[in-house]
Amino acid sequence: MVTNNSASHRALRFLVLCVALVGCVDTAVRTAPFRVRPDAAEAGSLRGPFDGRVVDATTHAPIAGALVYAAWTLERGTGLVEPAGAREYVGSTDSAGNYKVPKLSTTGALPPGARVADFTLLVYKRGFIAYRSDRRFTDLGARMDFAQTANQILLERWRNELSHARHLRFVGGGGSVAALTQWELADASAELDRPRGEGDELRAGHEGHYIVAAQLLTDTDIKTRTKFDGQFETGPLSDEPDSASYSSQHFKALGRPETFDVALRMWRLEPGKAQERYDELLTSLPALVEKDEIASRSFQATENDIRGVGFFDGPRGIVVLITCGTNQCTSAEDAVSLANTVYSRIKTIVPVTPGAALTPPPARRPTVTPIVVPQPPPPPPQPGPSAPAAPGAKP
Repeated sequence: MVTNNSASHRALRFLVLCVALVGCVDTAVRTAPFRVRPDAAEAGSLRGPFDGRVVDATTHAPIAGALVYAAWTLERGTGLVEPAGAREYVGSTDSAGNYKVPKLSTTGALPPGARVADFTLLVYKRGFIAYRSDRRFTDLGARMDFAQTANQILLERWRNELSHARHLRFVGGGGSVAALTQWELADASAELDRPRGEGDELRAGHEGHYIVAAQLLTDTDIKTRTKFDGQFETGPLSDEPDSASYSSQHFKALGRPETFDVALRMWRLEPGKAQERYDELLTSLPALVEKDEIASRSFQATENDIRGVGFFDGPRGIVVLITCGTNQCTSAEDAVSLANTVYSRIKTIVPVTPGAALTPPPARRPTVTPIVVPQPPPPPPQPGPSAPAAPGAKP
């Protein structure tokens, strides 16, 4: 039985590619990707404790009252690895800009067979660009300067040309985080709704329309279909950060087991790469049956108490995977209905030219126009043994 306490701190178990998860060892904690101190060569500990100081990047003045949100991701399994929940800590910087995150408890804190897979620190203060310990906001690249202790965080001032929609996706979800980022929602919605002109940030390799997973499915859509009477906490999944080609949204049912959760993943790629991504899903997910009832191609999959529906939209180069717990989606039709809702939104947000083929048409042979070379009249007969030139011979 899952208690209310553990249910409030767990992530959705979802269908994922086995190839991306092979090689995990069954230990209580993974090796940390960051150093124990800025001046040390040895790795830190994912369990903590953590401490540091937050200052203004321009003035180097301490920043007091900034949100400090720490999250530990747990997982279990060695072949097909699955999430085993999460633990979190919420605090703030003191008057000198210092923060402290206590060590993750080693007594009774982890479920049986679970291990610490990752740690992420978020620092958020209105008027500044948020800081994450795992990646940078500017290019979403991996951050390499985070340290477990004596860490220094330089918060840059917010600039008007920056995107609130992109910033919210970077920051992520969580109740405490959502409360502080509420003020950004109006600006973010306006950015997503307005027509995007030349030079605006678009998905890599595509033209004309910006799209993220949060636009494609809402908690109201889920409740309308499944009649769920509870509440969701929403935000990106922690398996992979949002990027130019990937976006996700996690609907975590508050106070309910993970079988009430829903997750949405979307890849937007060049058509050939999107086809390859869809084919990878076909070969890696369990109990999969192709249905081809949504978009260009689609499938249904089942693993224990999780239902999955995926589809490939050829003209747009989009691949979608929806996973839904069996207490939320009590039938396969519920999951398919949610997938159809997502596909309808995609068609609205990213229209295609009428008559576009679902798959690239076969290459046509080039039309060859024969070249007719005028032939000169045959020469008059000549006396002697020489034969006249053959008709059709080149001059």
